[in-house]
Amino acid sequence: MKAVIILLLIDHDKCVCYNKNIMKVYGDYHTHTVDSDGVNTIDENIAAAKKRGLSEVGITDHAHYRVRNKKKRIENALMNKAQVQRSAQNAGIKAFYGVECNVVGMDGDIDIAGDERKLYDYLVCGIHMSVQPKKFWQFFTYYIPNMFWFVMRQIGINWTPKGLIRKNTKAVINVIEKNNIDILSHPGRYFRVDVIEVAKACIARGTAMELNNKKISFRPVDFERMAAMGAKFVINSDAHKAENVGRMDRVGAFLQLCDYDPECILNLDRPFVRPKAKLLDQIVKAVHEKNS
Repeated sequence: MKAVIILLLIDHDKCVCYNKNIMKVYGDYHTHTVDSDGVNTIDENIAAAKKRGLSEVGITDHAHYRVRNKKKRIENALMNKAQVQRSAQNAGIKAFYGVECNVVGMDGDIDIAGDERKLYDYLVCGIHMSVQPKKFWQFFTYYIPNMFWFVMRQIGINWTPKGLIRKNTKAVINVIEKNNIDILSHPGRYFRVDVIEVAKACIARGTAMELNNKKISFRPVDFERMAAMGAKFVINSDAHKAENVGRMDRVGAFLQLCDYDPECILNLDRPFVRPKAKLLDQIVKAVHEKNS
């Protein structure tokens, strides 16, 4: 069935709804500040979320902008987390301190150390072209070919070699299986992947896939198929300016083309909670059957 969300638009604070079914985006869990490549401060992003009418907001600056010194990096994270909570209290909104980490190779590695994971309320992860791979040789064998075909797509050559798509898909699946990822950001945006295969891994690990308001890089038919399989999604702005926090108009336009159960979107009319991994469900069921 077709579901309808309230679109939180950039030009005004009103809500625009389509048809009769009204569902509100509860929170925006992917925003950036001056601590990475954003324009505004933590205070300004949180105030913008409140003004937009959101109930929750997350600050998720890029991991590769953090300082190299581990002690200083941890100090900065703790300081920023405290600032998020102060700003949220002043604005009268619930806020979280997360991070957007990066895929840094084909082996499932990310640029957040395991012992630093606890510094963040949740982990967003995606592929970005500005990140240095962990293994230098992969810059030539993996990153440069993807950058080339990304540029080709920008000038209208909408094609990527199948072998490269398979390689990208495997890299993303490795990351999902190896790490505790809450949200997979903008799947397929920079490096093309087989989103159906990625969705299977997300379902198994309990990772939500992002509907990114800057650009959705899969087709409505792909979204419908993933949703029918059991994949879960979260709508995010990926805002780099405070004025774009909570902006969901492009996602809303995309969803108008889709038939889906709105329960598959985890931040419609409710706060985002990470989906339960299907593998865990299977384990619990097996244990229950064994003990009964």
